[in-house]
Amino acid sequence: MLFTVTILGAAVWIIWREVRDTSLAQIATALALMPGWALCAALALTVASYICLAATEVIIARAMGFRVSRLRSALTSASAFAASNSLGFSLASQGAVRLRGYGPAGLSHGQVARLTLVVSLAVSLSGIVTAGLTLAAAPLVFAHALHRPVLAVGAVALLLITPAALWLLAFRRTGPAWIGGGTASPPDARRRGQAAAAGLGDWLASGAALFILLPQPTAAGFAIFLVVFILGSLISAASGVPGGLGVFEAIVISLTPLVAQTHETAAALLVYRLIYSLGPAALLVFAFATLKAISRLRKRSTP
Repeated sequence: MLFTVTILGAAVWIIWREVRDTSLAQIATALALMPGWALCAALALTVASYICLAATEVIIARAMGFRVSRLRSALTSASAFAASNSLGFSLASQGAVRLRGYGPAGLSHGQVARLTLVVSLAVSLSGIVTAGLTLAAAPLVFAHALHRPVLAVGAVALLLITPAALWLLAFRRTGPAWIGGGTASPPDARRRGQAAAAGLGDWLASGAALFILLPQPTAAGFAIFLVVFILGSLISAASGVPGGLGVFEAIVISLTPLVAQTHETAAALLVYRLIYSLGPAALLVFAFATLKAISRLRKRSTP
């Protein structure tokens, strides 16, 4: 609790420092000038991100030997990430949703806990690898922005890409359980490649969903922004603050002055929270309430 409160306090101070010279009128103007095509693109990229998350979980669940339908696994994954993106406490909130989703399929509490840990680890490490690949793809851009030698940027990129090797070690018969070891039928190279691609696709789509809301997005700007986005996402997830609220915004606002002005970033973050976090969570609550109502109506109509 002390760590979480400290992180949240630091985030509030950073946000205040960055926006103290920004008026609400400037943010409102940025919101009004946001084009409709950007909103539609952000919605489409959000859907793509959740599809990639679901694909990752479907592959991992099969690789760990859990015989559940792909549809159940995909829907449970989307629901779990929708809950954690809004509530935070990712392992706890995702685990609770997965217990409800996988319980009827016969998975035990221990199996759900293992699956939650491995999927969360895969998603987090995919973010680190994505950041490394971004640095490797545009080393001159980062060298200029950070005022560091190109070789130093390349060395950091190589270090960040290293966790990708875990996809070669995971899901082996003799591997450790924390990376999905002990499975009787490990996935082939094609499945491993698909899972790695889905992990990268999730981070690219979720980062682009926010970046597209900024004015005049460029390829060079996206490279810098994506690394900042990944850094903010990982730190906010580890902070313990519900939904990373404030922590994510503080990091993005303070580290993206080269990409957009403060009021433009603030407006984009507000819309992004509605589209990527609150939107899927609202759909989840609506679907759950609808299913509950249908179940009650069926029970009442049964003689």
